[in-house]
Amino acid sequence: NNNPGARFVELYNAGSTGLSLKGWTLIRYTNDNTEISSTIDLTGYEIGAERTLLISPNASEFEAVYGFAPDLAVGTNSPADSNGDDNLQLVDPFGTVIDSFGVIGEDGSGTDHEFEDGGAFRRPEITLANATFTFSEWVIYNDTGASGTINQPQNAPENFSPGSR
Repeated sequence: NNNPGARFVELYNAGSTGLSLKGWTLIRYTNDNTEISSTIDLTGYEIGAERTLLISPNASEFEAVYGFAPDLAVGTNSPADSNGDDNLQLVDPFGTVIDSFGVIGEDGSGTDHEFEDGGAFRRPEITLANATFTFSEWVIYNDTGASGTINQPQNAPENFSPGSR
């Protein structure tokens, strides 16, 4: 809500062993697009057991706000730079969608996957990825409260705890 430069995406490995991300990608579909808008190649990174990987489109602002550097710095308009109405997918090296947020082809504005001026957080009891977006697996804050989400804008840094699930 208060600082678009502090945006980030956090990937969490709930497993008991590390996960190499060689060949994995994080992709973004902007608004209602059905064509991929941007991609992050995650090759060269690993997420340790019960650890996170933090991805920021503005590493210097992320560090200034949260007090430490992200694991991966990417550019603006990347999957980590969504304004809250975009859709994201985590894809393995074989092209299989492993996890999804949002509905591809649907602009998130006014839906159960809008997180504008807020945030989307996987419920702690959900430990398995889901290739199909399932609203009940998420707690979603935004500036409208539409479609069962929470009308409570979130501010950085006080409403976020990057690096801890």
